[in-house]
Amino acid sequence: MQKPDNDALFPTLNLHDLHQHGAHIHSHAHESGHHHHHAHPHNHVAATTFLSSRRDFLRVLIGSALAEASILELAYHRAAWARAAAPNFGSNLFELQKVSNGVYFAFARPQAAVNCNAAIFVRSKDVVVVDAHSKPSAAASLIAQIKREITNKPVRYVINTHFHWDHTQGNHAYRMTGDKIDFIASSATKQLMSDLAVARMKASLDAVPQQIEDLRAKSASSKSEAEKTSCTEQIRQLQAYQSELKNYTLELPTITFDKSYLLQDPAFDLHLDFHGHAHTAGDVFVFCPQERALATGDASHCWLPFIADAFPHAWPRTLDDVARTDFRHMMGGHGPVQSDNKTMLNMRNYIEELTEKVGQARQQGLSVAEMQKRITISSLRSMRSNGYEASLRRTIAASHVGLGEAPPLQDGINVNISEIYKNLDRV
Repeated sequence: MQKPDNDALFPTLNLHDLHQHGAHIHSHAHESGHHHHHAHPHNHVAATTFLSSRRDFLRVLIGSALAEASILELAYHRAAWARAAAPNFGSNLFELQKVSNGVYFAFARPQAAVNCNAAIFVRSKDVVVVDAHSKPSAAASLIAQIKREITNKPVRYVINTHFHWDHTQGNHAYRMTGDKIDFIASSATKQLMSDLAVARMKASLDAVPQQIEDLRAKSASSKSEAEKTSCTEQIRQLQAYQSELKNYTLELPTITFDKSYLLQDPAFDLHLDFHGHAHTAGDVFVFCPQERALATGDASHCWLPFIADAFPHAWPRTLDDVARTDFRHMMGGHGPVQSDNKTMLNMRNYIEELTEKVGQARQQGLSVAEMQKRITISSLRSMRSNGYEASLRRTIAASHVGLGEAPPLQDGINVNISEIYKNLDRV
């Protein structure tokens, strides 16, 4: 097991300097994200009606940002990328919840553009944060909130559980605090960030001008004051995102490992482990044995899984391995903190069952559209077991409070069918 190497030294720049240097402090639902060159639409059931809603703007915006994923996939998983600005720097974009001694959960508020949570571990002299959100302004806001509500200790390590934009694009804010900082991730995650992060970010920005134009046209033709107000707000958020990300700086991991890594401290230990392919090729789980707290990123959370970059056959086996960990608290990348392994088990069973059904349907020669007609909520045993369907409906609805109507659950399942079909042979 690897241990930390020598501390890296970074240029000193405090948060006041961050503002003065033009990093605009503004504040998705990435049901998964969470989730790149230009997307190519797949044949999806009910895509026409889904596109006709206010979400079609969000879908097209994000569609160019994720190679190999369809417009519908991106809409469902990244539906709030356009809500890219926090109202003001220092606003509480997160609800900070104490999980255990020295362990906190930063639950992303649904009105924010930062569509991932964070786990916070307060050690004897410093802080470790798991995941960094979709933009530096969101991470800077969390840094300020930690100082106001938890501790003045500096953040020493940021762990990126995987490479997706909504967990890594905020890294730069930590570099700019002036404190010593290292970014930790698996070797696979660093490679994926190096290969894909900038291209995906640029693709998202390239889509913004057309989306602003479409929103203005939609507002001009609308007779609904509520819709006009929504369009105006979305335009503001798009412009804020565009302004902030045009000077985006990619911060790659400074410490990497293949299998496991240990952060030791008198307060408690943190075990960083790669258990196998899952949501991506490099997912890391962070476990604190003394407090029985586990941070899972997007490999296990309370929303439907995002499978566009995933390994559908391997993912359940990976979660089986993780489930052997003696954890009491599970802090996922999306949705509320959990006090048992029920959520992990539900997601595991759903992925396994859906993968099996898609594989069987492919052997029968069915198209994706035909699969989406056949594989429904009522046909899935995993949806009926252990309260999974009801739990998903609650958490998805909660994630959209103030952000418009949540998409139907079946739409998300249709997305997963398409994603699994595309990745069925990945190992």
